[in-house]
Amino acid sequence: MNLAALTALHALMAGGWIACVLTEALFERALLGKGREQELILARLHWKVDKLVEGPLLVGMVLSGGAILHHWPIDNLLAAKLAFAGVAIAANIWCIWLVWLRLGHAENGRWEDFARVDHSQHK
Repeated sequence: MNLAALTALHALMAGGWIACVLTEALFERALLGKGREQELILARLHWKVDKLVEGPLLVGMVLSGGAILHHWPIDNLLAAKLAFAGVAIAANIWCIWLVWLRLGHAENGRWEDFARVDHSQHK
């Protein structure tokens, strides 16, 4: 794949990833605190989106970014971008793990544990 196409693909994946995170924030706001039934729906929905959309976009973004990186010299600006990207990726992986934990608690009726994990997720 040529560099222009790879860069476009990377930008599309990054845009999709950001849109996914914003969409998840909207359904968190719409369903969280609306009762146990709604929170179970939320936990299942959020996990499905993480597993089927957000996770694959994140992996694709990392792989395409790594492929692009071989074509550019690393200057201070690029190093800063990479550092911020690394923080965002690590935070997203942490949140995906919390979403998975929260789902398990919701499906097993452990609502105090659900609330504890949810608090960690939304600090």
